Amino acid sequence: MSKISLTTLALAALLSVPAFAQSPAPAAVTKPAAAAAATDAVVQGRAELSAARNAYDQGKKVAKAERNAKVAAAVEAAEKDPANKGKDLLVVKRDAKAKAMASTKGAYDAKMKALSAERKTAATAAEKKIKAAKPA
Repeated sequence: MSKISLTTLALAALLSVPAFAQSPAPAAVTKPAAAAAATDAVVQGRAELSAARNAYDQGKKVAKAERNAKVAAAVEAAEKDPANKGKDLLVVKRDAKAKAMASTKGAYDAKMKALSAERKTAATAAEKKIKAAKPA
């Protein structure tokens, strides 16, 4: 009985070491989140580039989630449609998804084009700021 409990304790200790090693650093060691704003124009330009990319990524996630919600609703409606009774459910889902993806493509592409244009405009402005700040 003692061998089993000793083995269990040793195994628990062995498995807890990697988990402890992956824990985040204490707050005193990490950089403060609200660090003083950089006054260097190059650093500010890079921060603006990063913000433009992040805004694009967030907008892309929202647009994709909206499209996926519409597609999922269409697939669910096709599953419940009595006209599809007796047909293979996987085929019905596949066809409904393809039709819904095709019907939402235009709106999704328009949103992505607008997001890309916003990102490009912001990135161009930030790159001009960086080039102007760098010594020749």
